[in-house]
Amino acid sequence: MSGDVVYRYDLVTLKREGGRHERDHDQRGIVVRMPGNKRGVRRANGTVLSAGGALRVVDRSIFRPGDIVAWESDVGGQIGVITGVFRALDLVRFDDDGRRQQGVVSGSRPTEELRRVTGLVLGDYVVSGPWLGRVAEVSLHADVAFDDGALCTLTGAENKLVGAPAKEEDNYKYDLRSGRQSNSVLYPGQRVVGQSPSVFRASRWIKGYWKPSHIRGTITRVGVAGVLVHWVASMHLGTNKALIQASAPPAWQPNPEKLALLPYPASEAGVWYVGDRCFFRTPPPGHGHQHAAHPTGGVVVDDESPSARHALRGRLTRNQHGNKRRRRPDLLRREWERPMSVAGTRTTLDVLWQDGTRQCGVPSTSLVLFNKARNDYDFFPGQHVIRKPAGEQTLAAAVHSGVVRSLNCRDKTVCVSWFPPGGGAAIVEEAGGCGKTVLSAYDVARDSGANFFYGDIVVRLRHPTEITASDDLSWVGHVVDLCDDRHIHVKWGDGDTSKVLPREIVVVKPQRIIEMLRELGDWLDDSGDTDGQKEQEEGTSAAAQEPATAAITNNNGAEGVQDSSDGESDNEDSPLVTTRTTMDRVHSAARALIRLAGDAFALGMWNRRKTVVKESGGLEPPAAAMEDVVEAATLMSGGDASTSTSTTCEVKTSHDFLQFNVVQSPPDHHFIDSMEQGTPVGRKWTKRVQKEWKILDNDLPDTIYVRAFEDRMDLLRVVMVGANGTPYHDGLFFFDIHLPPSYPTQPPLVNYRSFGLRVNPNLYPSGTVCLSLLNTFGGKGVELWSPEASSILQVVISIQGLVLTAQPYYNEPAFGAHAGTAKGLRNNLPYSENTYLLNLQTMLHLLRRPPAGFEEFVRDHFRRRGQHVIRTCEAYQDGCLVGTLDEEGHPTKDSKRRPCSAGFKLALLNILPRLVEALANIDVHGCKPS
Repeated sequence: MSGDVVYRYDLVTLKREGGRHERDHDQRGIVVRMPGNKRGVRRANGTVLSAGGALRVVDRSIFRPGDIVAWESDVGGQIGVITGVFRALDLVRFDDDGRRQQGVVSGSRPTEELRRVTGLVLGDYVVSGPWLGRVAEVSLHADVAFDDGALCTLTGAENKLVGAPAKEEDNYKYDLRSGRQSNSVLYPGQRVVGQSPSVFRASRWIKGYWKPSHIRGTITRVGVAGVLVHWVASMHLGTNKALIQASAPPAWQPNPEKLALLPYPASEAGVWYVGDRCFFRTPPPGHGHQHAAHPTGGVVVDDESPSARHALRGRLTRNQHGNKRRRRPDLLRREWERPMSVAGTRTTLDVLWQDGTRQCGVPSTSLVLFNKARNDYDFFPGQHVIRKPAGEQTLAAAVHSGVVRSLNCRDKTVCVSWFPPGGGAAIVEEAGGCGKTVLSAYDVARDSGANFFYGDIVVRLRHPTEITASDDLSWVGHVVDLCDDRHIHVKWGDGDTSKVLPREIVVVKPQRIIEMLRELGDWLDDSGDTDGQKEQEEGTSAAAQEPATAAITNNNGAEGVQDSSDGESDNEDSPLVTTRTTMDRVHSAARALIRLAGDAFALGMWNRRKTVVKESGGLEPPAAAMEDVVEAATLMSGGDASTSTSTTCEVKTSHDFLQFNVVQSPPDHHFIDSMEQGTPVGRKWTKRVQKEWKILDNDLPDTIYVRAFEDRMDLLRVVMVGANGTPYHDGLFFFDIHLPPSYPTQPPLVNYRSFGLRVNPNLYPSGTVCLSLLNTFGGKGVELWSPEASSILQVVISIQGLVLTAQPYYNEPAFGAHAGTAKGLRNNLPYSENTYLLNLQTMLHLLRRPPAGFEEFVRDHFRRRGQHVIRTCEAYQDGCLVGTLDEEGHPTKDSKRRPCSAGFKLALLNILPRLVEALANIDVHGCKPS
């Protein structure tokens, strides 16, 4: 290949002047990231060269079964899943300083013939009886020999030793612990120095003693001292996290030899890179002494090499006559062997494409990883799917399921064979009511009850009374194929393969190492049992996460104060009952003061607008509330309640739906119960809220409407009209806002009325709004909430301008970098198409259940814009690109730049009849119910 595009971990060769490439192993390596975000090439001997010149990619060995890939020449086209990986390695051996290659040990060896330096590495899956876990941390012990013959041993060597440069000019040595670039953090024969000068001094000395000159040594032996295991599944309990945490073995395993390693080709440790060290599992002819090492690792050393001679010092023995003699060389080799180094890789792949075709032996350099760029409408043959329900029916209620046969990536249509009702065993014949159906990819979803994929780790459930051997691997395996019927093809840890039904197995969800360590927390290496400590820490953490709730509870006395049934306190001198009654009245008074402040401000605005219609209830507060106000004022000032007076107000308003108005709070507000405890607020908070109201009243854009509430100044309700030129055109989007007592020190709380739909990467089905200004997403500087500079107006304008955009796909931080690339273009169009479909579904929900206080607003909006919505759908049916129409729903010059997909048109046909009927019910002109 041309090598114009180079990815991290690619095996590359360096170009010489004149355009030729070096072919020897010294001029090739994998692409790594150097300090300063520079690109380097790590060679087989571990040294790193700066990759300033041109590079040619010769292999791409990062792929694993289950990875999603695309053709490098057509990233915007269909994608595939890797079903098989085949690697062959070139192996070399270096001299003692690790720089000079002594010769090629073997070429094109399959990885199945090799073993790693240590028995376990980070990310391995291990089995202990009925438990499956994953190695989250590895502790190594290592013996280090020095030039004077001294020998010491270290535990936790991975944190104490680093590779030493062979020459002073080699001032950069890649730290293998900072990234997955080698399965050999430490290896026999490696020259090392201590992380600090005291490392060797504090070690246990087997031969000799520490000297200041012991700065650099050679590792002679590496082994696994213990591993930290994150237990993820059980053959009896499945993957229930709570049950596993309660009964799993200790996380710290000091005897790793008792753990059985699960053969798993999709593990990160199953990937081999240039620079990895290894041994042969079985000595091939002519290589006997180079690989007869102990399973924990060893070193092959030439008897005449300096390191060998130094290591032999102190190991001399005397015969019965007192003469010195050496150990037999073959015994030395078996004890201390040098591993081989991977100098080159050749990788080919088997791929299953979305259109159902399979290809074997695909060169790895012709493909690129596509895992993170896969979208929700990318289905693969064999996946189980369900038809999305119409109307208000939830996905959980959908019972029509089937299996994907193929997907047309360009058209966004999927061919599905449906299972017969009742969930029988396998589909035997396609006839009999279970034929293939072609439908829109937007109208199907993955079946959560059978959400298996290629490469997934699965566990076969067994009866709790069934006992298994500690090294039994017949109950855990990985998915190798998805069959055309209801079965899953699994290869088990013992090497057997079989077909199983989805109900017989459970999937083990993969986690990042950092996530597993976070869940494990602290552990004690003496017993490995931290349950009690974890429970205490979790309790402390939970308490720390709810300081506001705790403060509310303790201040108002509603909870946390035990009161006997007869109303007497346990302590006769304790004024608990009196204090509680007084505080309740003070808080009730504070609530009344908030309402009155809102009433007064609302009265001023309404009078300024010269409103003429009197609202029911007016602003007159309840008499009881006014009495509390008077009494609260008396309590705070020490005066007489009888000297206080109260006033009543009469308010008039307009029939028109104003952009900003103050009304009574609605019962369906998301935060309506947030002030039940009656947290007191001060005058400063009230003035700030009144200031926010004035800003909203004066400066709201034409497409945003806000309601504040006279009886709940802490609440707001906002509706935004979707702008033309976006997938949100003519839609309505409602947000409920709460101003906590800590406002404006803390930003407001905002909840989106989602109806369970994900219309934007920043708007979750739960209602969470992900925005830096709300401190619900990372940011810096002006992106974050500022008590002095930020405002509610800024929040609502940011949501409309930064969230409800023309290309919402790029709102996802991980995809923002794809803007303008082939990956981005491939996914942006289907995301926008699906967003418009969700916009139409949101319209249907609002027409059926408009938010309280906005009933007439919703109906009036769709009476005015209903015809434009239908016209927009018709334009999209004619092939116009989503988000390119004008305000009236007419095409623009960009509308035909790229046609919408056939799957989008099919989905529109499904939803349009329901939309027309809903609009006809509110008398939209031109809409006739079916």
